[in-house]
Amino acid sequence: MKNILLIVLLSVFGLAKEVKQTTYACEFSTYATEKGSFRGDVMRLTIVTNDSNGTYTMKGKNKVSQGNIIRGDKGLSFIKVTRLGNITTTTMSIIPPIEDPQKAVHSRNILSGGKLLASQYYGTCQLVEEIQTKKVRFHISKEKRNWLYKKLNIKAKLKSLPKKDAKYVLSALEGVFPSRLEMEEDMSIEGMILVSKIMDSATK
Repeated sequence: MKNILLIVLLSVFGLAKEVKQTTYACEFSTYATEKGSFRGDVMRLTIVTNDSNGTYTMKGKNKVSQGNIIRGDKGLSFIKVTRLGNITTTTMSIIPPIEDPQKAVHSRNILSGGKLLASQYYGTCQLVEEIQTKKVRFHISKEKRNWLYKKLNIKAKLKSLPKKDAKYVLSALEGVFPSRLEMEEDMSIEGMILVSKIMDSATK
């Protein structure tokens, strides 16, 4: 049902023309340290490559980083070295069909006061169209926003929705709507429905 709702939302949003870029959505659900291997909350990253200069931008939860791309045999590695000499790498395979999820590993090697802190995350990265990672923006006047707030009973709805949905709903009232990836990864179905109602009402 969630995928069907996403298709409906994308058609309602009337997205701008697609700009082709190489973008990967990654998910890592297993990680390992010197103490062993564990399963925890899924770590999600979005990687956007710049093939013209061999660099990339990686977006995680509340964090953005940049580094260099190393092309290997049927795969890519994304490497960042900080000013303190700490190293982060993400390596993924690229095996046909390239649209399918590809095996990936995300590694962190940190030196702090002579102590080595290392961890490794295992999961997949998948090629996505850039348009799926773009937010959608529309102008909503203050008067329209106040009208939507009352008409859709936003105050009451926010109390019943998961807390993570609140920021997306409030942003939608400001005219900034979540990307497809954000909706798919972070929002509940109820939150997505409310955002779609805001979009539908705002564009009439």
